[in-house]
Order: sequence, then structure tokens, then C-alpha cells
Amino acid sequence: MKHRLILALVAGCLAWTPMAVLASDTLPTVRVDMRTLDLRAPTDVKTAERRIERAVRTACRSDVEHLSFKARRVARQCRETTREQAMRTLQGRQLQQLAAQ
Repeated sequence: MKHRLILALVAGCLAWTPMAVLASDTLPTVRVDMRTLDLRAPTDVKTAERRIERAVRTACRSDVEHLSFKARRVARQCRETTREQAMRTLQGRQLQQLAAQ
């Protein structure tokens, strides 16, 4: 009896988590420190991209193998949208540094 109750509680929590993600239309905030990077240099741009990828994986779920298809889709959309937004910000910073030359 105890095992069934625990399994039911765990299943309920797992089912609720994706719905909470769906309910909130806001994207997670990803902050990446780029103060020390010269975005005019290709190696620093690659470093910035790696930092963004790491931050996106942390902000959005990447442990999706045990989730439902819908939750996997939500997690993938979160990663893609957050990554796109972060890359646009990176490109804006690159343009700022190039214009300041």
C-alpha cells in the first residue's frame, strides 16, 4: 500500500512539472559572463557560444529521457528559443564591439 501511494505521488509530481512549464510563457533567464571576451576574435566567440550552450542546458530541462513526448517537446522548445534569443544577444554584442573599433 505504501509503495503504491509513493508511486502515485511521484507520478503526480512528474505529470505536474511539464504542465507548470506549459503554463508559464516566460523563458528562463540565461546570464553568461562575456566581460573578458573580445567578440571580434573567433576563439572568444566560440567560448561565448559554449558558455551559452552550457547555460541553456542548465536553464531548460535536458534530462528528458523519462518524460512524456509533450514534456520533451516543451523542453526542446525551451532550449531552442532560449538559445536563439541568447545568440541574438551575442550577435548584438559583437556588432557593438565592431562599431566601437
